[in-house]
Amino acid sequence: MNREVNGEQLAVLRILGAGVLLVLFDLVSSGGQSLKDVFRKENFKDLLIYGLGQLGIQGAFFLSIDYANAATAAILVLTGPLFVVGFLAIGEHRKVRIAEIFAIVMSSIGVICLVTKGDLSGINFSVAGVFWGLVSAMCGAFCTVQPRKLLKRMSVMQVVGWGMFFGALVACIIKPPFTFDIHWDQMMLASYGYIVLIGTVSAFWCYLKSLKFVAPSVTSILACFEPLSAVVLSVILLGSEVRL
Repeated sequence: MNREVNGEQLAVLRILGAGVLLVLFDLVSSGGQSLKDVFRKENFKDLLIYGLGQLGIQGAFFLSIDYANAATAAILVLTGPLFVVGFLAIGEHRKVRIAEIFAIVMSSIGVICLVTKGDLSGINFSVAGVFWGLVSAMCGAFCTVQPRKLLKRMSVMQVVGWGMFFGALVACIIKPPFTFDIHWDQMMLASYGYIVLIGTVSAFWCYLKSLKFVAPSVTSILACFEPLSAVVLSVILLGSEVRL
């Protein structure tokens, strides 16, 4: 029985499951009326671009893990807020604030300490690993800035769901999921369900929802708290010990 799933397979299955689930929910809740909004020219184009960005986040991140390791990929993703600030500065001629840079630097230092436990020897800065890590960070920054106007015309659920669904269609063409050699037993289904519902649907819905209340730069900085929340939850739910 093969319970192993590589990075590329997980990226495809993750975005596919989340996209299909949210699209079905949207169609049922709206009685199919949302299709008019989805396939309106300006909305469809932005949804497709957002979906490709989501696919880039997932695929590039797991490729970074494959070529380097999880610690390296997690640290490289910390460059995401810098790309957000850069996109806003170039695209909207927005002045970069010292407070934002300070917050990015401090949050990055904290995450690096959490991920490496102060030992940087475990970081593998291979060329391919760094490249894909930076690509993932850039795609994440793009998906933070790009859907802001779209969110004024559509709901968060529609943007996340249909965006991921369109991204998943492209992913399935590149890497068809029916070719994956995976044994779907109860443990695999439970793990997959958790990744889709908690790690994808809930996470991205909350992330985009926050853009209605705070600036993209703030949202991207707050996302750096993910490793800290992982440590706290592992202690609370799994009884892990924090070693200094």
